[in-house]
This record gives sequence, C-alpha cells and structure tokens, in this order.
Amino acid sequence: MSPRDALPMIAETEIIEAMKNDEFVFHYQPKVSLVTGKVSGAEALIRWIKPEGSVVMPDAFIPVAEQSSLIKDITRHMFPKLVNDLMVLTDVEKSPLSFNASARDFEDDAFARMMLESLETLQIPPDSLQVELTETAALEAGDRIRNNILPLRQVGLGLAMDDFGTGYSSLDTLSKWPFTIIKLDQGIIGRMLDSDKCSTIVESSIRMAHELGISIVAEGVENNGQYQHLLGSGCTKVQGFWISKAIPLDRYISFVKEDIRWSGMPAGLISMAIVDHVQWRKQLVSELVRAVSFPKNSPHRKYLNIPPLSCKECRLGLWYYGVGQMFKDRQSFLDMEKPHCEFHDIGILLVDLVRDGAGIEDLTPHLRTLSEHSMEILGKLQALEIEGLMDMNASQHAWISHPLHPTNQA
Repeated sequence: MSPRDALPMIAETEIIEAMKNDEFVFHYQPKVSLVTGKVSGAEALIRWIKPEGSVVMPDAFIPVAEQSSLIKDITRHMFPKLVNDLMVLTDVEKSPLSFNASARDFEDDAFARMMLESLETLQIPPDSLQVELTETAALEAGDRIRNNILPLRQVGLGLAMDDFGTGYSSLDTLSKWPFTIIKLDQGIIGRMLDSDKCSTIVESSIRMAHELGISIVAEGVENNGQYQHLLGSGCTKVQGFWISKAIPLDRYISFVKEDIRWSGMPAGLISMAIVDHVQWRKQLVSELVRAVSFPKNSPHRKYLNIPPLSCKECRLGLWYYGVGQMFKDRQSFLDMEKPHCEFHDIGILLVDLVRDGAGIEDLTPHLRTLSEHSMEILGKLQALEIEGLMDMNASQHAWISHPLHPTNQA
C-alpha cells in the first residue's frame, strides 16, 4: 500500500466545517536565489491544523475538494489570509509570494477580480504575488480560463507553470500561456543525479527558460549534490527540504531575518553567458554572409535580421551590466568589458559595410578581427567560470553545519 493509499478519507462535510472553524492556515516554504544566494520569496502551502494540534496535509483533502466546487471555496476563503500575511511580510522582505490555484478558480472572472480589487485596495504591488498553476491544469483549461487569467498578467502578477515536465505537452502549453516562471517537478530533480537523461532534461529546460526570458525554480531539492548541480547548470531559484520545509509565518520571518547566504558562486550563469555570446556572433556573421550574396543595391542588404548591436543590449551585455555585476570584484570579469565593447564596434562596422554594398573580400579582415575579440571575451568568461567552479567546491558544505539547516533541527 502506497502512502497516498494510506491517507485517511476526508469527507466534504469535514472540509466545510474546517473552513467555518478557521482551521486552514498557510505555511511558507522559502525559495533561494542562485544568483544572490539569499532567500528570494516563498511558496504558500495550505495546512489544516485541527483543534487538538494535529496537521492534515493537502494530499488528504485537496483531491476531495477538487472533485467538487469546494476547491473554489477554499481558494476564496484562503486568499484574504494570504494577503494579510503578504502585508506583514512586506516590511520584512520585498520578495514575492506564490500560491497554488486551480484552473477551476478561473472558470469565471470572479476570483481574478477579487484578487485585483484586494491588491488595489491595500496598495500591494501586483508583482509581489505569483499564481502557480499545474501544467496539467493549464493543459486541460480552455480559452475562457486562460482569458480570465490574462488580466492578472497584464497588471504584473507572475504566473508559474507548476510541475513542469509531468504532462505530455509541456512545450505546447508553454507556447500558449503567458507563463513567467517554470517550476521543475521534484520527481525529475530527484532523479537527475542518477540519470543522464533526467540531467539532460533539467539542463535543457534551464537553457530553454533562459532563451525565453523566463525564471526557473527547481522544486524538491533534497541534498547538497542536487543544489550544487543546479547551481552549476544556471538554474534561477531552488526550494526544497535542503533549504527548509514549509514553516509557519513567524518562523519564516525569523528565517528571513537570519539573512543566510547559501554557498556557491553561480558558475552556471557564466556558462549561459558563454553560450549567449557564441550565439550572438554566429547569428551576426551568418546574416552578413547571407546578405553579401545579394547585389549591392538590393533591399535585402538594408533590412538585416541581426541581433542587438549595442554592447549593453545583447544578452551578454544585459548579463554583464545586470546580475553579472556580482562578479565585479573579479579581475577576469572587469577585463571583459573593453574587448566586448570593441567586439560590438566591429559588428556595427560590418553591418554598415554590408549596407553600403561591400563584398565578402571587404568583410573578411574585419571578420577575423571580430573572431579575435570573441576569443578574448571567451577566455575571460572561461577564466571566470573556472573560478566559480573552484568556489563552489570550496564552500559546498557550509550550509550543512548551519543551525537552521533542517537536519540540525528537532
């Protein structure tokens, strides 16, 4: 008999009575940013605290509620509590809270309107809240449900695809919905260290999210090996028992105030920057070589499909002048700026030459110079990546000895 089979049967009348007696509360599972190494929000998880103190976990009553309209009643009952907790947390940290919703909550526009009215009345920034919707729920939802969710995205609420990778049409669903976050399912995270296939799926999903400009959260991180693997793969955030189980609001506030810095330099983000740079160079050169095959006065030379030419607007530039600034104490990082800007200056020159009718023989010397600058940039990035990997290995056991680590608590 599986643990799920062993769960006690919960009657709908018990759930209704629990709502009347105000027995449902939220516990909060911290999320840690692999960019800053600090707490960067939490997921609100419902718990049923019975009068004698026993805790009923969601697996025991949510499936029952989902089979009826009770799931909508629970969501509407709990949302004001979530907002109240969010107001308390606003003075502690500015990171967003996420909560789980059912597709049934958006069968009409009532719940979305309730959310928007609450946030507006209480002057809560919409980007401080995220809705988590399972991939299966999104897959099964129709246009009406998606349209009722769209106003939330339009004002700035985040929308997360929960349990990414468990459905049979993840990419199709992702293409149709305005998701801002992907949450990798804990099952595939749990298998990735023992399965090359799972590891590749995780790393490919992280890269895809990066390409789409979507944040990615790995759920169910249970040990240091998983944490370090995700850190080295460029994952954005993690949550799971390795960081903390879901805890009551007061304990979560104390957890945040500890201002813990999780170990490790995010070498995976540097790897992403390397790929970004190579892709930019390939896209530019490919387009220029294609364009010079046209006559000098051809309009095809004027309207080029080229990546951003500014050194601050390409993906490497956005990283360098954005989150990459966390590496500004590293000389290899500082040494990268000059060759990168010169690299883009050559790119601008090449584009101008093509538009003015130059042939491949005119471009070749400048293409060689472009490659030389690219190799210099890659050398700096690779040196920085090696420093990051060394930093990860040197500090990988720091969190284990911390008094707040789950294994050190009763």
